[in-house]
Amino acid sequence: MTTPDASAVGHPALSRFLFAEVGMQPNGLPLTILSVLARLGQDPWAEAARWTKLPKSTTVDTLARSIAQMPLAPQALAEARQTASRLVMLLPSQLQTARRDDEAKVRNAAKPKWVLMAIAGALLALGIATAFVPRANHTNGIVPMSQFDAAVVQKK
Repeated sequence: MTTPDASAVGHPALSRFLFAEVGMQPNGLPLTILSVLARLGQDPWAEAARWTKLPKSTTVDTLARSIAQMPLAPQALAEARQTASRLVMLLPSQLQTARRDDEAKVRNAAKPKWVLMAIAGALLALGIATAFVPRANHTNGIVPMSQFDAAVVQKK
């Protein structure tokens, strides 16, 4: 069984598709697409989300084959392809656009943060460089000559 796509689970348009009735079972109870997929061992939400990306004809064929495997009344089995064609129209096409937007956000978030690292490196280098500059003892920013002379004499 596949794991569900987090963006697809609970999606209202997928819910409308998954809870649509396929036909009546011999016991008189309706069968939904969700039940069909679950009985076939598939994750209904993931499968429906996958079908939104496929061509409609491929999805109709797949759904019709799935319906044909179910314990339905003979008439419902005979009309499996027509039922699948009608139900596939309930699949949302806008889910594909939303998924592409989500994938773009993930790609952008995964890009390296080299700009921030370069800025941090420059600030670190600037901090180290300013640590070696003689500092003034007065608040006006003027270095007393005695300190300046001592620094010059030490360098020689």
